[in-house]
Amino acid sequence: MTGSADETDGAAGERVESAVREYYRAIDAGAYGDLEALLAPGFVQRRPDRTIEGRESFVRFMHEDRPMTDTSHRLEEVIVADGQAVVRGELLDGDGESVFGFADVFSAREGRLVALETYTR
Repeated sequence: MTGSADETDGAAGERVESAVREYYRAIDAGAYGDLEALLAPGFVQRRPDRTIEGRESFVRFMHEDRPMTDTSHRLEEVIVADGQAVVRGELLDGDGESVFGFADVFSAREGRLVALETYTR
């Protein structure tokens, strides 16, 4: 039994990591339909400058209201455990220069991202 529980936990962790990596890919590519599909309806992001509640509000913010849209994310580390992922990386501008470092803490449930806490430096 322990073996199958470990396999299930491993598969769940792989799904969370895949969803998190796809989250950044979708934002960087401007693929807002893909982004929406990754998020639970009640998705919440808490970040230093604001809290965004609801999947539609978050996707709208990313599409229409972000201060910088010509950016990409360089992921330096992704750690997954117990339905959560911690990501450490950098936001890069259109020239590939670092804008700031970040740590994102994601919570996932039933294959969708439900919450994100963002910390910047």
